[in-house]
Amino acid sequence: MKGLIAFGRFELTRLLRSWRFLAVTVGFPVVFYMLFLNNHRSGALVDGMLPWREYLMVSMCSFGALVAALNAGGTRLSTERATGWARQLRVTPLPPWSYVGTKVTVSMLVVLPVLVLVEAVGAGFGQVRLAAGSWVALALLLWVGSVPFAVLGVFVGFVVNAETAYPVVTVLMFVLGYFGGLFTPVRNMPGALQTTARILPSFHHASLGLALLAGQGLSAQHWLVLAGYAVVLGMVLVWRHRQEELRGVA
Repeated sequence: MKGLIAFGRFELTRLLRSWRFLAVTVGFPVVFYMLFLNNHRSGALVDGMLPWREYLMVSMCSFGALVAALNAGGTRLSTERATGWARQLRVTPLPPWSYVGTKVTVSMLVVLPVLVLVEAVGAGFGQVRLAAGSWVALALLLWVGSVPFAVLGVFVGFVVNAETAYPVVTVLMFVLGYFGGLFTPVRNMPGALQTTARILPSFHHASLGLALLAGQGLSAQHWLVLAGYAVVLGMVLVWRHRQEELRGVA
């Protein structure tokens, strides 16, 4: 257990020392929040739920969680596999599942401070005013709901090579972000895109946060979709990892 904890601490420290990773992870949601903040009239309710400043803050929290998870797992994992780092870990006493489990866990640990930072920007720059408990509840809710993003990031790192990882991760970020309704309210999108949005985990992730701030119930549908993505992606990820272990490749 001590070895596993040490490995997790090492992975997290190594990730946080990368200024490029931090710049992309923190920069995208914060910059987009500032750019889109004045897209709607001040005080106008979006979908009859929340003011645009709050609506956009929740959306950018979801986008930030997506960016953090995909970059923490996808781009870095594919590079490690290409350099043989994963092969070297096989000669250590760590259990075979620890590599995948640690990657998912570290991705989740990176997501939480990104959520807090976007909330801080919303409070300072966007002048969003919430009760202290609401800030904490929102961050924890979106953090727990980010599990499928973390699993997806690690899965991408296992199925693409180092040369294509960054383009694939970038496409996924903006496809899930835009078509999931994180940049514009889903009701303002064409009918076909509205249907598409409701299939994607990013839509259901943000919807949980929006429902919380609007004082609405947290629909079981959102939880089921997110859990479904996490379970299915997790099963495929475990299968892929076992196949590589049997073949003895990175």
